[in-house]
Amino acid sequence: MTVSLIYFSATGTTKKIVEAVSEGVAVDNAPVSFDITSRADIPATEFGENDMVIFGVPVYAGRVPAIAAGRLVHFRGNNTPAIIVTTYGNREFDDALVELCDLVTAGGFDVISGGAFIARHSIFPDVAAARPDADDLKTATELGRKSAAIVSSSARILAKLPTIKGNRPYREPGKAMFHPKAGRKCNGCGICAEMCPVGAIDKADIKKCDTALCISCARCIYVCPRKARNFGGLTYRLAGHKFAGLYSAPKYPYVFYRE
Repeated sequence: MTVSLIYFSATGTTKKIVEAVSEGVAVDNAPVSFDITSRADIPATEFGENDMVIFGVPVYAGRVPAIAAGRLVHFRGNNTPAIIVTTYGNREFDDALVELCDLVTAGGFDVISGGAFIARHSIFPDVAAARPDADDLKTATELGRKSAAIVSSSARILAKLPTIKGNRPYREPGKAMFHPKAGRKCNGCGICAEMCPVGAIDKADIKKCDTALCISCARCIYVCPRKARNFGGLTYRLAGHKFAGLYSAPKYPYVFYRE
């Protein structure tokens, strides 16, 4: 069995969870990774019944990011077993896991398991700052181990997915209220513009950001070598204080299996 990882991971936490899941699958050959965070051209790729694909996306406003959903169409399965995971910033994953299941199933994959894991909040990073932690990664690895056992079992054909937490129709996606800005440390190196998943940063003027395009994924903050970009402003600080007050209580991973 060949294992492939397909993930959108602006700040690296979704990638970390997907890789932990793959460790549990434990195949001899190294997994093949498809990082769809980048704006680089994504080749059409098809998978067979003897492959396994682990999909991972973050949750933005309770949904799969539209940019990630649009890039998933480049991958097609042929009754290919799949594990789906979402990561969210300790508020709620809402309809994202159901939506990811629908997207993957429509692509010809056979979803056998999945989960929603807590990760550091991308806009308010003080919330769930240490997540995913060792226990989260252990749960992710166990998800991979149990999923591999399901795939190797003949009972998989008759088994059905449980009802996955979430709703159809999906909730309406909200719009990002806050956008990172460049500070005094910015030297115009252009890495943020090159790495922005949606091309919202002007390469000719790094301090300009197209807020209509920006999805507030914090990718530019994550990749900046000088830590020169950040969210800020009085409204942002007040909103962050309120958000932390509402959603700082630790939550735990949610997982499901075809049984």
